[in-house]
Amino acid sequence: MTKLLFLVSLLGTYLAVQAQPASGYRPTYLFVKSDNRVADKNFYLLTAIQQQADIQKIIKQDAALQALCQQRAGLLKAHAKDTCRTPASLVTGFRWSGGDSLKMVTALQALYDQHPAYFDKLANDHLRPSGYYQRFVGLSNRELLARAWGQYIVGTNYIIDQFGLGKKMRYPRIDSANYPVNGRYYRTILKDMFAMLAERADTMTLFYQPSLSVAMQLMDANDRDEPARHEPMEQLDNKGAFLAAKKTRWATYKYAAIMIPGSGPELATTPLSPLNKMRLDMVAARYKNGWAPFIIVSGGYCYPFRGPYAEAIEMKAYLMRKFGIPASAILIDPHARHTTTNFRNAARLLIRYGFPTDKRCVMVSTKSQTDMVANSAFDERNRRELGYLPYRDKQRLSDHDVEFYPTLESLHMDPYDPLDP
Repeated sequence: MTKLLFLVSLLGTYLAVQAQPASGYRPTYLFVKSDNRVADKNFYLLTAIQQQADIQKIIKQDAALQALCQQRAGLLKAHAKDTCRTPASLVTGFRWSGGDSLKMVTALQALYDQHPAYFDKLANDHLRPSGYYQRFVGLSNRELLARAWGQYIVGTNYIIDQFGLGKKMRYPRIDSANYPVNGRYYRTILKDMFAMLAERADTMTLFYQPSLSVAMQLMDANDRDEPARHEPMEQLDNKGAFLAAKKTRWATYKYAAIMIPGSGPELATTPLSPLNKMRLDMVAARYKNGWAPFIIVSGGYCYPFRGPYAEAIEMKAYLMRKFGIPASAILIDPHARHTTTNFRNAARLLIRYGFPTDKRCVMVSTKSQTDMVANSAFDERNRRELGYLPYRDKQRLSDHDVEFYPTLESLHMDPYDPLDP
């Protein structure tokens, strides 16, 4: 998290705390959305601005921000016709340098000072209650907005670095670009991508849109739509359990839910790994013994690289087929890519679906994984990668069971994990 913390610190230098902070996550909040759910999940600030005509108008009237917009929209057009063909020559200009970030922050600082009511409304009506910026809720709206813009900068740069420049980012084994970025085929893809984006350049009137368009197109070129898959889950795969939770008598059970982390298969022809099957067999026994009314199966499209199976989808099917557990008792999280985000995403489901967060949950897994989870090194990994612990009061009960409570910080989006922000 070092780069993000540095950037946030830089932004905070220019946007001093002033107003008393308002509240954070609100369970009744209704999300706004664009036509791109991947962008919504990675950059909710921008999706919210898309619904705020007054703020768009204010931003468009700022000369410095418009200069940034025109420069980058012009670069889209230039790359459609120039001789640039390498990834570095094509996409680097859409990253946010320290200098560009400073220009942006200075301009946004002035806009907040001139129009605080409009920006306070954005923060209070959308950013705070969404939970996407939950780690910032103790800050003033001025500072919260600065941190949110910082996450846009970091997130955009991360996507361009990973899928445009082919840099090995946090999890290269499963998150890298599909193609050798300096190969002839990918260079052709990028060049034609800019020709296509050039057609839309004149419609990009907000300073962040050209870089955002490049980042989203790079993800699309690599078929990286994982954040949008199976959404909206509460209306699709999780609908039965989502509705059942509203009628559950929680006092009847020891735990609110049993969480099982996935273990990706090593073979593209294998839906479930041997470890996954062992974990599921143990979970089914605990469910049938009345430990909890719900099971959360957590795991995305991870292993092997670009494999066809989502761990959570296959785990749910296994529990239903082998043990007759009803779909209404199983919640899927088909997005998590690591043990850290198994906990984080389970916490998100529990919080957003109205589970009692003061009731314990239990992770059930094979001994090798519970050994890892119970170790203090796992706590340090969470702090290092997420910036916080997605659980509290973690306690190991046996070789296969670890109790925990979810934490509200888990709702916070992660700009360093564009496939599961």
